[in-house]
Amino acid sequence: MDIPIKDNCSSKARIVVMDADDAFRNAIVAGLLQQRCEVSGVHDSAALYRELIERSVDIVILDADSADGSGLAIASQLRAMQRTCRLGIVMLASQDNMHMCVEGLQCGADMFLAKQSDHQEIQANIHSLHRRLILSLPPQQRTPWRFSRSEWKLFAPSGAEILLTHLETLLIDILADSRGQPVRRKDIISTALDQNPLVYDERRLEAVVSRLRKKITKIYRASQPIKVAHSIGYIFAESIERA
Repeated sequence: MDIPIKDNCSSKARIVVMDADDAFRNAIVAGLLQQRCEVSGVHDSAALYRELIERSVDIVILDADSADGSGLAIASQLRAMQRTCRLGIVMLASQDNMHMCVEGLQCGADMFLAKQSDHQEIQANIHSLHRRLILSLPPQQRTPWRFSRSEWKLFAPSGAEILLTHLETLLIDILADSRGQPVRRKDIISTALDQNPLVYDERRLEAVVSRLRKKITKIYRASQPIKVAHSIGYIFAESIERA
């Protein structure tokens, strides 16, 4: 069965949850929806395959507790097919069924979690897996960031808006112009901030960068594009376009 899963994925996690337990499945779906994921829930393998045919998916969450072992079989099948081999696969099982963990990983699952885990813990693990999937893509396949200087806004690959202050806008402006190359602190201070590097307290710049990085992490957790180039300055390490 050839399922047309796209190899590239947006940075908003696209997830399908397959579990026969309606209450548990709905709870997982609701939690992921609150985390800005594109997520749907299905009852069985037939519905899962329909979902995979109809839309692009990044991660599949499978029930390992099914009496017929269908979760393990599906994981093995998805991992074996060329068009789905790069999917993230998470398997969930009850505590008394954790002996299936090794078998699940051998079938191709990326991670195995207990259903009794706190839902926030499950969500955090899923986001961690999605982040690894994004970073494993070639750079040209990743959705770029977008920057609007006139609106003082930075748009994450997921489409989420990050409102910038005036100083943050000036900082992103010069980093975007560097096209992935480090920008020296003194150049940021003199060119972007229009200050004298000899008298400007660099701790003020560090504070601006720190606040902006925290703001980005709060809204978009898949990656952090602003990196410190040690002994040099700062770099916008991911693809960015001007809106």
